[in-house]
Amino acid sequence: MDQIKLGIIGSGGMSTRRAKVFKSLPDTVVKVIAARNPTTGPKLANEVSAECVEDWRSLLDMDDLDAVFVGTHNEIHGPIVIESIEAGKHVLTEYPTSRTHDEGIRIASLISSEGSPVLRVSNNESISAEHAALKQQVSGLGPLYTSHFVRLTPGRGKRPEVLFNLDLSGPPALFFVYHIHTYVSLFGPADWVHCSAHYEGINEDTGYERFSTVLTVGFASGGTGHWTWAGGIAIETASQEARIVTRDATLIETDAGWDISTPTSTFPMMFGEDERSLEQLFVADVCGETEWRADAQIALDAATIGHAAEMSAREKRVVRVAEL
Repeated sequence: MDQIKLGIIGSGGMSTRRAKVFKSLPDTVVKVIAARNPTTGPKLANEVSAECVEDWRSLLDMDDLDAVFVGTHNEIHGPIVIESIEAGKHVLTEYPTSRTHDEGIRIASLISSEGSPVLRVSNNESISAEHAALKQQVSGLGPLYTSHFVRLTPGRGKRPEVLFNLDLSGPPALFFVYHIHTYVSLFGPADWVHCSAHYEGINEDTGYERFSTVLTVGFASGGTGHWTWAGGIAIETASQEARIVTRDATLIETDAGWDISTPTSTFPMMFGEDERSLEQLFVADVCGETEWRADAQIALDAATIGHAAEMSAREKRVVRVAEL
């Protein structure tokens, strides 16, 4: 094809950024914006010289549309991805791939055949030189023993209000799934999941003011991962740290990347520059220049942990992924 004709579903900050990047690429043209917001939808459509419609399903009936980008609320990622693939459209979607595990199973089935449309989920590991270097290092350091990740934030900050809403965005283990994705890419899918979650100021529409979530994952390949997220808490500035403990070394996240610590020394992990954007990678996917299915499966496996975590927190027990 001469140019990939693209529809953008959503008109918020992420959709706006993606649309402008796609407009700048010679291999793509943004044809239509689907948005319910009467202000941001027409504004974005005007900025990228595209048509504007309200109903995202109308995009799927357009014969001259090759692909869609999904940048809406987490709640409807799954239905949009499913119906888009069923309509023969290639899909780039923000994470998570789906709000429910049943949707994830359906998506996995739709992309299982060689002739299926592309599904690319917007996790940066697929283009990150830092992650490629981390993956190479981990592969030579023996089995995983344990890992931990902690993120503490004083409030919503610049985050959209909708993130603090259980129905629209899901629990933190799902809307923070990009943190989980890194470890699934390194160590594979989960065997079991345990999660505890606490919310304060929760209201009738399932929005809330503060939360704390502790997630533990047993990887099928061995070893465990631990995540702690807390938001809206009494802390002056946001704080984050991560550690990966293997048999032969401990990897320590820093502002510049990762340090590798052994019994005799600690030194920075070296990596180069990212060579392309996610939008450019998606174009390569659609043109058949890349193998995207492994990345799609990692994204689905990461979302599965979020789905299992929600069940675990609700039922107050360990959940085996096989029982989902």
